[in-house]
Amino acid sequence: MKIQQPSILIPDLCNNPLAYYAIRCLKEANSEFQINVIVSSDQVSDENEWLYFYKHSAYIDSLVISKNRINSLEYLDEVIRIIENKGINIIFPASEKSFKFVSQYRYKLSKFCRIVALPSEENLDTAFDKWKLYLFLQKHNIPTPETFLLKEVENISQFNYPVILKPVDGSGGKNIQKFESLEENFQVLSNYPNDAYIFQKYVPGHDMGCSVLCQDGQVLAYTIQQQLGLTEGFTPKIDKLKFVHDSAVIDIVTKTMNVLKWSGVANLDLRYNSQTGQINVIEINPRFWQSLMGSLSVGVNFPYMLYLLSNNISFERISYEEKYYAKFHRFIQDAFNGSLEYSLSDTNVKYFLSDPSSIFHLLFNKLIKQKLLQNVKSIFSLQSQKLQNVK
Repeated sequence: MKIQQPSILIPDLCNNPLAYYAIRCLKEANSEFQINVIVSSDQVSDENEWLYFYKHSAYIDSLVISKNRINSLEYLDEVIRIIENKGINIIFPASEKSFKFVSQYRYKLSKFCRIVALPSEENLDTAFDKWKLYLFLQKHNIPTPETFLLKEVENISQFNYPVILKPVDGSGGKNIQKFESLEENFQVLSNYPNDAYIFQKYVPGHDMGCSVLCQDGQVLAYTIQQQLGLTEGFTPKIDKLKFVHDSAVIDIVTKTMNVLKWSGVANLDLRYNSQTGQINVIEINPRFWQSLMGSLSVGVNFPYMLYLLSNNISFERISYEEKYYAKFHRFIQDAFNGSLEYSLSDTNVKYFLSDPSSIFHLLFNKLIKQKLLQNVKSIFSLQSQKLQNVK
């Protein structure tokens, strides 16, 4: 008789690849995992290109499209019904809103199945809120840039420019702006709600990232990655990474996770100060991250280890390789520039080519949208020309 494999439920918006990356890692460890996904109505729209990807992935055994929003009681009831009907063993969040959902309803959900290892609700909220995180880091003498809550700033001339303006609750580098001078600051400041933004001293230097799995504040596994991407602005630069070992980075990360008594996964954004040599903690992302497949490529499968930890299954500490990981378009660019220091096997192409149906539908959807947009523009252009001729 065939033994039934563990069944996993992932509640998610599926508006980005984070849940997909977690699924790929889980299936990489055990292809017999039964992966169930429930998508909330928050992102069930034609604008969500990634949903086409999830609908056609060979790695998802069941996909449910909910009519309810992810933070609603109706969505919670639907999740519980799926747990009971599908015999779900563990509920497994992936991105920001799904971690908030599972944390908010952790006690009720835990009556029906296991939930992944999580920090306390208070500390999870601290990590999500950049102002609370700054106060916490400052209290525990952990290096972090000087920060001010916008609504408490009486005189913006008090800053030593440049400064960064960022939302208290945000991710992915969205709505972040750098101000080089007081005059520039004055011109746009009125456009921002002062109760939802912070000012942060700009740190000259370069970004570092550290991904961790913890239990009660102890770091069980980690990877450190240098961001070598070419993306502009404040969006994470992950088209090319170099995984390294750095004792100074892991020391500050270990201290941070310890004082937070953290359990579960997290991704820390750090900044190396080129003037002082100090490493600053910038943000903590208490969810999975965009470079998750890079961690897998160097031998650290965070989702699977989180699964093991959450089921009280022991595992050995992993020492990861120091090497590059890049997206395929960056591989092509480096090859043409003569700066290629890694092989095709160190890119994401090996993962996406093994799920061709999803790739086809995602690209086909993008192509159709571009074609429709071009047709609409052509129609408007033609109508505009006709109006001008009439005049």
